[in-house]
Amino acid sequence: MSFRRGRGGAARVEMGEAISFEDVLTVMTVLLLLRLVFMVPLVNLDKAKTISARADKYWSSQADYVLSHSGDSARAQPYRNAFGLEGKRAMVSETGSGKNVFLEAATADSNLTVLRHDLGDGSFIAMNVQGRGHAVSFRRGKLIWSKEESEWFPASDSVDYGTRPESKAMETQFREWTKGRRGY
Repeated sequence: MSFRRGRGGAARVEMGEAISFEDVLTVMTVLLLLRLVFMVPLVNLDKAKTISARADKYWSSQADYVLSHSGDSARAQPYRNAFGLEGKRAMVSETGSGKNVFLEAATADSNLTVLRHDLGDGSFIAMNVQGRGHAVSFRRGKLIWSKEESEWFPASDSVDYGTRPESKAMETQFREWTKGRRGY
């Protein structure tokens, strides 16, 4: 910034190469347009996923089923700490193969946990369904039995959001199993 004296002795300020107000407005307009172009489709995609999840009445039926049964606290007790099932109604069912069991747990706000435990090799896949199917995540790994504490402990587990083929296969298997045994 430099100062110059004009004709009448008044100081005049020159800004040099300053950005004009019009340039600032142009940059802001471009940024807002880019945000609209890229953000609106993402919001609409997320909204479409939520709407489709709400249209899936399967998880509502599953939550109602688990909550309407007394549960199996003796068989579910060894899994409670490993999967945060304290205070949830839980039930354990044989899958029919004799090698796998399903553990189903629910809370009054329709959050579900469905665990498939392979008793042969100790592997598990746990499906966590938040609020009637609005968000589904999967946890997989191995379970190790503790004789001293009489409960299962997870080891080397990982989380995904339904992107792995094993996760989709587990969800499909569970849906087919409930359809065959419960009719929904």
